[in-house]
Amino acid sequence: MSQQIICHIIGQPGSGKTTLVAALVRHFTAQGMAVGTIKHSAHDHELDKPGKDSHIHRTAGAAPAGMVTGKMAALYFPNSDLTRPDRLIKTYYTHADIILIEGWISGPYPKIEIWRNAVGRPPLFPDISTVKAMVTDDPFDSLGPRPLDILRLNNLSTISNYILNTMVDHGPYRDIL
Repeated sequence: MSQQIICHIIGQPGSGKTTLVAALVRHFTAQGMAVGTIKHSAHDHELDKPGKDSHIHRTAGAAPAGMVTGKMAALYFPNSDLTRPDRLIKTYYTHADIILIEGWISGPYPKIEIWRNAVGRPPLFPDISTVKAMVTDDPFDSLGPRPLDILRLNNLSTISNYILNTMVDHGPYRDIL
């Protein structure tokens, strides 16, 4: 691909964001594309295992603290300006054709919201200007006029084509990437 595509997949808890991201990763990689993902959480989670060497290194003050095995590697950083997803993309995702960010509602890149009426919460898009499309299994008629593109949840091909054809805006951070 000539231009890297970056797209947020956002939605209320329980709407199916992770399921959609995993399906898109499988779909794009089956087509030979390099796909990277970032899972953003607004909540604090311990990513390392307390008592393990890498955790001891990190809590002693190492930044970053790394863990390398025969099959995987991880770097643990304290959250800072250097760990903003856009900075991580610049450093670690240069090989990726497509980057899917699950969450990070306030992030600068174009977004697709997954919304399901059955979840019982309203859509996020009225308050987020960077939402370009809604993925839903609902008729969506209850919300009145359609202010954005509507994609059917059960049509992965349409969703993936939409991402490939419309998600090329890199947002306000493009100058630092």
